[in-house]
Amino acid sequence: MAGTYSNLSNIPNISNLGSFDYTTDDSSDDGLHSFDDNQNNDASSSYPLSKYTGPLVDYVRNEWQINPKYASLPTANTDSSDSPRWIQILGSIVTAPRFRRYVVVYLTVLISCWAGWKFFVAPRLEEHAALLHALDPQVKEEMGGWFGANALPRFDDIVQLRKLEPSLLPEESASKSDSSSGKRLVFIGDVHGCKDELDRLLEEVSFNPDTDHLIFTGDMINKGPDSLGVVDLARKYSASCVRGNHEDKVLSLRHNMIAANTMDDEFLDDANLHRGQYTRERKLARQLSDEQAEWLDTCPVILSVGQIKGMGQVVVVHAGLVPGLDLDKQDPYSVMNMLTIDLDTHVPSRSREGMKWTKLFNKHQSLLSDSLRGTFENPESMLTTVIYGHDSKSSLSLKTYSKGIDTGCVKGGKLTALVVRDGGEQKLVQVKCQDHTKN
Repeated sequence: MAGTYSNLSNIPNISNLGSFDYTTDDSSDDGLHSFDDNQNNDASSSYPLSKYTGPLVDYVRNEWQINPKYASLPTANTDSSDSPRWIQILGSIVTAPRFRRYVVVYLTVLISCWAGWKFFVAPRLEEHAALLHALDPQVKEEMGGWFGANALPRFDDIVQLRKLEPSLLPEESASKSDSSSGKRLVFIGDVHGCKDELDRLLEEVSFNPDTDHLIFTGDMINKGPDSLGVVDLARKYSASCVRGNHEDKVLSLRHNMIAANTMDDEFLDDANLHRGQYTRERKLARQLSDEQAEWLDTCPVILSVGQIKGMGQVVVVHAGLVPGLDLDKQDPYSVMNMLTIDLDTHVPSRSREGMKWTKLFNKHQSLLSDSLRGTFENPESMLTTVIYGHDSKSSLSLKTYSKGIDTGCVKGGKLTALVVRDGGEQKLVQVKCQDHTKN
């Protein structure tokens, strides 16, 4: 232990630290200067640096700015620039972080507004102007009349127009009793032989044959696994229907085969008449019984349902209608196949290139509604709502005056029912379908 503390005698006396000289020469460039000797040597002073009682920054002389030894250092003198003052000010603004943030924000808003105008607002304004121009009577005169002005040829093998029995229509006012006691119309989209899905849909809507009436929008048959079963179900419930393009094709082939006496000779029919075309449709035409084919033949091209509250005059077709044209003057082929319409001539087309007929139809009904408002006591009764199928690519399309309910069941989509009950109350019911096109 003695060896451990043997060097303590060499440690200076700590009490003598108070007598150390902390003064600096005035020529020092560290910003510190001599203390008051009297204060430093005062034995009562508790700390030798008691002179520095304020923040140290207050004692900085900044002598580096005037000391010759720092004269060689570069200085940031903005006044030495050769640029004009306004350029210097502009440069300081542009390089400011806040300015750059504002530029980013404003550019984002500007680009968003431009994109919204170019891709959303402007196309809709152009479409609106085109539809108004297409319905201008002056354009009709310039074109020498619109499609349908001339008389149509008679088609003895199809029914053009039929009216629904008025007793099947829902009541004008909503039923105050149990909802199951009111009348309902159940409009069903393209079934395409999907019998199982149709059964599930009827179960989903709680179909009651005593109070409900089924209305098919065409294309009940073909493509799916059980077209005959669908026809039998429709006949069982005394359903209404319209003629779709697939019914039209199958029935036309059947009539041709009967006329050519090839119903029982598939080889002769294929070799002499069709050469391998419409094989599936010709097979289905042979499978149909006489009763089933006769029932399908009674399906009209256009079904006039009647007045329904909130919908006006309801009409059911398979594909579409030409606006402003009487129902008895509509072209049957177009009603079963149309997708678009020419805005100048109003000629319908099965091509997808062009304006959808529903847009022109809804615009026509909207303008008609505006013209009737304030003139007639019940202008709604003079308007028309079309319920249709056919356009599975557009899927469900519910507009004010058109209701498209073909949702591609046979391709794995859904089977849709539009249920209309007393008081015009509408409800959509759908079931998922299996993709039968892969079978």
